[in-house]
Amino acid sequence: MNWQPKHPAIRQLISALRAETNEFYLVGGAVRDLVLGPDTPIKDIDIVVAEPALAIARRVANRLGWAYFALDETREIARILFNDGQNAPYVCDIARLRGDTLHSDLLARDFTINALALGWTESGQTEVIDICGGLADLQAGVVRRVSPVSLADDAIRLLRAPRFVAQLNFRLDAETEAQIVRLARSLQLAGAERIRDELWKTLATPRPVLA
Repeated sequence: MNWQPKHPAIRQLISALRAETNEFYLVGGAVRDLVLGPDTPIKDIDIVVAEPALAIARRVANRLGWAYFALDETREIARILFNDGQNAPYVCDIARLRGDTLHSDLLARDFTINALALGWTESGQTEVIDICGGLADLQAGVVRRVSPVSLADDAIRLLRAPRFVAQLNFRLDAETEAQIVRLARSLQLAGAERIRDELWKTLATPRPVLA
């Protein structure tokens, strides 16, 4: 998939990133949504980099004149924001690769359909990187855990799975569903605010009854 962002702010963002680092990837839900609909407008952008993320994010923000915030200095996650005065703000979160490689970062994600990355070649072309079978699951309409560890690592993912079912009108993989049932009691370990946010997101989906 050769994605060329239509909004000039996003094109400028990609150009600034390419000027600051040789290795960066668009990851997560934005890649999933672009595969499902290449013309989908993307406003919430998650980028991972192989170098110190806070420093890169600050330099990119300075280049563009965007606002900069350090979200988590320990885990090296920063946010930069741009408001064109007409639409909702464009939000870009920049984080350091988990495990220091793209491979390990994708394996640490929640579901295969979110464990996709979009990379840029030297010529500026894009390519989707899929090591977990996410493209096949998108085509089949399946929400599937990346691994058994995926759900055990973060209890909020037990709610996130049925939310994606309702959001995308997909079905839940049988093994993923069985593990959610087994781990259901662990949801009380998740923060109340995170649970609330997932429930609100679920209610805002086209068919919340599916969840």
